[in-house]
Amino acid sequence: KRYGGTWQRCLFTLGLSWLVSSFPLVVPSAPPQLSVASTSPTDIRLVWQPLTSQHSRGAVTRYRVDYSALDQKDTVFSVELRGNETQFTLRELRPNQVYRLRIAAGTAVGFGVPSEWVQQQTVVLIFAPSELKVRTRVTTLNVTWQPSPNHTLVSGYKLSYREAETDRFTTRDRTPHTHTIRLRKKARHHLLTGLVPDRQYEVRVWAFDKQKDGAAAVWKGRTDKIHGRPSGPSSSPPLPPSSVQATANSSTSVWLRWEKPRFINVRIINYTVRCSPAGTTNASLVSYYTSSSLEILLRGLRPFTHYELAVRSNGVNIAGPFSGTVVEATLPDRPSTPPEELQLRALNSSSVLVSWRPPLEPNGIIVSYRILYTVNLSKPEDEWRNLSEDGGIFSVEVRGLSGGTRYFFKVGASTKVGSGPFSPVVDVQTPLPTYELDIHAVTGIIVGVCLGLICILLCMCFSFRNSKPRSVFTLYACFLF
Repeated sequence: KRYGGTWQRCLFTLGLSWLVSSFPLVVPSAPPQLSVASTSPTDIRLVWQPLTSQHSRGAVTRYRVDYSALDQKDTVFSVELRGNETQFTLRELRPNQVYRLRIAAGTAVGFGVPSEWVQQQTVVLIFAPSELKVRTRVTTLNVTWQPSPNHTLVSGYKLSYREAETDRFTTRDRTPHTHTIRLRKKARHHLLTGLVPDRQYEVRVWAFDKQKDGAAAVWKGRTDKIHGRPSGPSSSPPLPPSSVQATANSSTSVWLRWEKPRFINVRIINYTVRCSPAGTTNASLVSYYTSSSLEILLRGLRPFTHYELAVRSNGVNIAGPFSGTVVEATLPDRPSTPPEELQLRALNSSSVLVSWRPPLEPNGIIVSYRILYTVNLSKPEDEWRNLSEDGGIFSVEVRGLSGGTRYFFKVGASTKVGSGPFSPVVDVQTPLPTYELDIHAVTGIIVGVCLGLICILLCMCFSFRNSKPRSVFTLYACFLF
């Protein structure tokens, strides 16, 4: 009774030690690789890859996502997810706010080390343009507006219009078509022409940036009725400009110049420039610009892209036809997107096959690809091993690697202007080396042994054929030979 409690504690300790040694309780040794992106003003989307068996050290049963606003680092929120999840969207966040996020994987025992903090800003909410006004005429609508409250964040404006007849008998057999026009950032007005008299229209104007469209300002109204047909020279539309010429200025801009019409039949107040990628049939890709002079610098274009350009003259409440189309290409630039679909395949313990696809936006002719690889992600980029391949090659075998080692790869593309961004890092595990016999060395050994045995047999045959008995010394010498 005196020592019973002590013995029980000892037995319990020994049993617990045996369980720990037989079934080690471990957590993952590395965090998942996390990618984040803002999909709306109040959402951030997280995507990660499952851990390999080497790093999970057991079945991953859950993940934990930690996040906080950058200006409130002391307040950290956490969300736990199931182990079979590979993506998650944080909602109800604040627009135009920088957040920091990280992720950790966990087994039944607990969570492993979390990833490094990554920062992501939620998408900026773009407000609708203010003071939208439309001046109606018989066949035209003169649309004017004022900039959005956060105008400095926008890339331009879009204007759409369609017939909005409320008579259900009129629209029973047809669906109104919506026309969308892309306008530059400085635009404050646009003249819609070629409309139907005494018809109701719906006009929408909204701002946009590189990722999304903002809220739209809406106007509904009717064009004027025809009360009488005007006569005289002022009723005819102005003639189109002449000598339209385009010259590439940079990878994103083109100079367009023209001359006044050869014959002036109407007072011209300004000019409208139509710009669209060559061969496009999508009306949303057509942009219109207004100029009061005989030239304009078209900005915000895509690099290494052919554009179709035309100019028309505008009179008072009347617009003329467009001139003939001229085609000009913007200059090349460095790639704006990395190579796609980077894939790795270990061929053996010392080589890996690396393959990829060209960038989605090369912005020119790809002249070379650069392959970087390392065994340590924490090393700076200039310490990674690198290979260079011609721009027409999309796979390469990397040799001289170590067996049983995890390698990290990324690929970047270059034009004659410069290098673009690298692809996301992808890893591969080389197998352990397998030692194989050298077939040539083995063959040589076998041939040598066979020749030696044949010589021994010949010596024995010659010794027995001789009538005189040989001494033991002679037989031993023959055996040695």
